[in-house]
Amino acid sequence: MKEIKSYEHKVQYYETDQMGIVHHSNYIRWFEEARTYVLEEIGFGYKKMEECGVMSPVLAVNAEYKSMTHYSDIVCIDTKLASYNGIKLQLDYVIRDKATGEVRCSGYTRHCFLTPEGRPVSLKRSYPEIHRIFEELMEISGS
Repeated sequence: MKEIKSYEHKVQYYETDQMGIVHHSNYIRWFEEARTYVLEEIGFGYKKMEECGVMSPVLAVNAEYKSMTHYSDIVCIDTKLASYNGIKLQLDYVIRDKATGEVRCSGYTRHCFLTPEGRPVSLKRSYPEIHRIFEELMEISGS
């Protein structure tokens, strides 16, 4: 499996508040954009996941704001698979200013895999080929 590149996002005007800085809620959205990008890159994006009858809700989210981001800044979001056991996973994120490399925000999201009826799914048992992809991503992430 190839190394996953950083996801880039250009800050839009509507993402800023009256002070001209990015509203804190947008960092959580950027986590989702980066997560969606990584899942597509490894071949198990949300569309494919749902076609297989697998849902992946967010169980927890955490964000630590380090410095301000402004309109038209470009940020790079590094996403790392921090933990994975076949049923649950955690992704860690670091958002940096593309021009300066300064960290703007870091955080994580935790997820599980469920059937559409809400029952836990073990990718290891039910989807071994997808399980292998996540194991490879763990190796690339150095976790």
